[in-house]
Amino acid sequence: MTCMVTLWRYKLHQAIFFVNSSTPFNVGSVERICQDKDFAYRLFSSRIRMPKTASFLNPFVENEHAKYKIEKSIEHIVDEIGKHSTFPVIVKMNSGCQGNNVFLCRDKKEAATALKSIYNKNSRFYDYVALAQQYIKPKREYRAIFFERKALLVYEKDTSGSRFVGNLSPLHFEGAKAVHITDTQIVGAIEQFAMPIFELLPVSFGGFDIIEDEKGKLWLIEINSRPGFSYFVRDNGLEPLVLMYVTILQQLKNPSYDGSLTGKSAGKMGQVHQMKL
Repeated sequence: MTCMVTLWRYKLHQAIFFVNSSTPFNVGSVERICQDKDFAYRLFSSRIRMPKTASFLNPFVENEHAKYKIEKSIEHIVDEIGKHSTFPVIVKMNSGCQGNNVFLCRDKKEAATALKSIYNKNSRFYDYVALAQQYIKPKREYRAIFFERKALLVYEKDTSGSRFVGNLSPLHFEGAKAVHITDTQIVGAIEQFAMPIFELLPVSFGGFDIIEDEKGKLWLIEINSRPGFSYFVRDNGLEPLVLMYVTILQQLKNPSYDGSLTGKSAGKMGQVHQMKL
């Protein structure tokens, strides 16, 4: 199989590298915690508002994880979900992204179907851990890109007038748009809400998925340490994204940088290479 990898080299005090969505900003342990939604929930939920979440090991697992099994069947897992949650609930894979294997389940039958999909070892989206998450009805959904505790780019995942086509991730809806948020009051509220995270985990760079519920309360859904920007660029162009990265790189070079650089300066800041693998 051949694939294209984009490698971007930036010379700071020493060269740093960007490979596709991977950045040099987070250490491996931070990335691993963000990827493992159950681990992240256990770490963050006592300090920041998150939907109540329970994790369940694949009852059919036979490797080194088998000794950790509690529930012995999918039916047993569904019963546990019903005991501790009110339907509808979100059932999703623990380490997924881009809305893959995420299901809104209205009853036990739908929950069982979702679990079978997640535990299907023949699927490219197989996971041996599934999550049952409290459903928060959203008024708005945001993605906030943080660098060193500052929200440098915020956008709303606007599904108004859109159509669900099988993927619960909002920007996968047909007609959904990424709306750039520049309102300082909204950005400030999101920054203040997210501050407890940085006291628990040194996340230098990440995309925080945040829901505002119908009462105006904010909820952290997850943190993506390798956020993608294809939908944002589709709807807003490259300039806001370029300015964000210029700000980041200038701050690395000069911590007192005030963000006054224009996007035109970005062209001199690194070299891009594409390689076939």
